[in-house]
Amino acid sequence: MNIVQRLIPTKFKDTRSGIKLTPKYITIHETDNPGWGANAEAHARLQEGGNSREASWHLQVDDSQVIQSIPFNEVAWAAGDSDGPGNMSSIHIEICVNSDGDYKKAVKNTAEVTRQLMVQFNIPIANVVQHNHWMGKNCPRYLRSGEKGIRWNDFINLLTPPKETGKEGEEVLLKAGEKSETVKVLNYQLAALGYISWADRESDMFGNSTLSALKKFQKEQRIKETGVYDAATALQFAKILAIYYDRLKKNKMI
Repeated sequence: MNIVQRLIPTKFKDTRSGIKLTPKYITIHETDNPGWGANAEAHARLQEGGNSREASWHLQVDDSQVIQSIPFNEVAWAAGDSDGPGNMSSIHIEICVNSDGDYKKAVKNTAEVTRQLMVQFNIPIANVVQHNHWMGKNCPRYLRSGEKGIRWNDFINLLTPPKETGKEGEEVLLKAGEKSETVKVLNYQLAALGYISWADRESDMFGNSTLSALKKFQKEQRIKETGVYDAATALQFAKILAIYYDRLKKNKMI
């Protein structure tokens, strides 16, 4: 997929951070702007002219083109987690949802450019995530709901075959003893939600502190206390993060 560069001028410090980024994730968003003509060109133009919001993203994709606004080695302000791992470790892609565009084709174009970036930066499929993953926001909304005829699982299937499942058919996501960037995000989120102190947070290791915090979460949420971050736990975690995100937004903290 050809990527057209239309970079935000460096003078717009609120949106062109200049902070060094080593990409470890790819985060998928939707513009949530169904207006006629709200395509990649329009969103690139918005960024070029200095967005009135302190928000920015690397790529905007519609049914015919991909436009880049920020270099892939610079941080964009898109995850809503300030200096957390969402902003500081991810490339952010916005799918255009303009009513005069072909949404399914835009999703397929996004999958194509995502595959390119996965290869370029050696990013595994497990690290291709929704905006919802970081702060619980309902984004990408249409992919999450499937109301436009294509769901998140369909998008992932465009990237790679489905993941293996556990003995009972449920996907085992994370467990004790693992060490990865995905575990690092889990520990950050457990700390943000108050299930582990920032001092005891174990960075990218799923150790005893992570295990204890996750079991505490499972107990409070009335989930079987396995200490494994499985599908059921991930679903409830997303719900709690959404509440947390709404509270931050209400208090104008993001």
